[in-house]
Amino acid sequence: MALPGRKPVIAHVVSISVECADCGRNRWWKPDELRRFGVTDGTPLAELSGRIVCSACRADGLPGTAVSIQAAFVDERQRVRSEAQMLSEREVLVEARRA
Repeated sequence: MALPGRKPVIAHVVSISVECADCGRNRWWKPDELRRFGVTDGTPLAELSGRIVCSACRADGLPGTAVSIQAAFVDERQRVRSEAQMLSEREVLVEARRA
């Protein structure tokens, strides 16, 4: 579990759901299966979307970068904290774009 004020990392999750917005493919991966993308136990969850791509789309010549990621946490309280943090970060990004 992450300490208060720290971002959740891959070591805090049991598995990761990756869904491609282009082809609709959905897959659950365990953290150790993400090593091929350069993911380690200390990798923040917020960095995953920039590293993971859809292999089915890539095989068809598409970018395969339109993926959404959802984590299944070891501790339910950590999941709630992470979702709240992601939502607050999104609000900051939207406000920055408006300015």
